Parts: sequence; structure tokens; C-alpha cells
Amino acid sequence: IMLNKIGFISYTVTNLQQSINFYQNLLGLKLLLSNDLWAEFDILGQRFTIHKKKSNERNQHKNGAIVYFEVSQIEAIVKNLKNKGVKFCGEIEVFSYGKLVLFLDPDNNSIGLYELPLKD
Repeated sequence: IMLNKIGFISYTVTNLQQSINFYQNLLGLKLLLSNDLWAEFDILGQRFTIHKKKSNERNQHKNGAIVYFEVSQIEAIVKNLKNKGVKFCGEIEVFSYGKLVLFLDPDNNSIGLYELPLKD
């Protein structure tokens, strides 16, 4: 088996239109395509998708993975998103490898922000 790169990252959502609004308008992701069941976004060449939960689909996929978006000026971004009503899971944590913080989308999927450490 040879894996080249991540093809896309996907979350299951209950309200597709609400989630499209969240990712496109609150987070500023570029919407590539959408239909009644699926929406696809582009983040500098990386695909991120959301798909509507099927009525027979169990919650086993929920919160199974966390997408961390790399950012600059994490403090300013957190402040901006909090002002827009986004729910955060604690405060920014600082480690030798960078700064991290988690927040939630409308379906309580965890999303992370990651800022690289300053270079010496």
C-alpha cells in the first residue's frame, strides 16, 4: 500500500445548509461545490467536505477526527470567531511545537486551530 497524501477530510453533519454557512461565511472557506447531500471546500489545494447524515447512519463517525487549520495570529482569529458566537473548548494552549485551540461546528464536531512556533 502506498499512500500519497490526504485526499480530503470529511465531517458528517445534520443540517447541510447551516454547516455550509458556518464553514463558508464564518471560517471563510471557498465553497467548490454542493448538492443536497454534500459540500466541498478548498483550503489552498486541500479538500474539506461535509456530508449530510443519512437517516440510518449511526453516530459512530461523529468526532472521530479533528481537523486542525494552520493559522497565523491565533489570538486575533479566536477573538474574531468568539465575537461571531463560535463555541470554544477551553483557551489557547502553548507548546514547544506551537499554539492550539479547539472549537465546535454546529454539529459539535471538534475543529482545531494551530499556529506554528516562532522561528528563532
